[in-house]
Amino acid sequence: MNAIGLVEVIGYVAAIEACDTCVKSANVNLVSLDKVGSGIVTLTISGDVGAVKSAVEAAEVSVERIGTLRSTHVIPRMNKEVAEVLFKKEDKKEIKEEVDIKSEVKEALLTEVSSLEQEQLNINEDSNIKANSEILEDNTIEVNHIEEIDKPVDLDEIIEKEENTNSDKDDLSKKSVKELKAYIKKLNSSLTNKDLNSLKKEELIDLINKLIREDR
Repeated sequence: MNAIGLVEVIGYVAAIEACDTCVKSANVNLVSLDKVGSGIVTLTISGDVGAVKSAVEAAEVSVERIGTLRSTHVIPRMNKEVAEVLFKKEDKKEIKEEVDIKSEVKEALLTEVSSLEQEQLNINEDSNIKANSEILEDNTIEVNHIEEIDKPVDLDEIIEKEENTNSDKDDLSKKSVKELKAYIKKLNSSLTNKDLNSLKKEELIDLINKLIREDR
């Protein structure tokens, strides 16, 4: 660092005017803008000696038009120890800001990773539940099928049905052909007299028994 330029003004508007004039008039860097108190603001710039002098002179002329200039000063070659003390606060502030940014990025990444892990966990749980449900359903179907196969045959029920069928057949044999045809049409309305006229009585009785079994 070759030189330091200081411009002290009254009021924030004058300070902004001084900053703008300095950076526009010469190749200098804006180091700080400090509020001292009672409306006093000090502008600090750095750069080559000639550039700093030129920038300070331009700022002095610019701020004097507003009428709030207090003083200006240029330090051509600042001592290294003085520079370290002067800019130590700024360096610490920059380091702290960098650390804060890194912490925010790290926290955001951890949050995103945690969210992705939770989402994957939910997907795995849903898959396991679905698989277990399918296995349980298959087992239930298989058990029901086995129960149907293992269900004992009720011989008494079969004999009773057979006896009822024979009894119905005996009762039907007592009916006339006309009554049998009417009964058949009652069981199946799609059959016509033309379909039934060609059938004998025994055939009509067999047809009735067939329709009764289908209806059951």
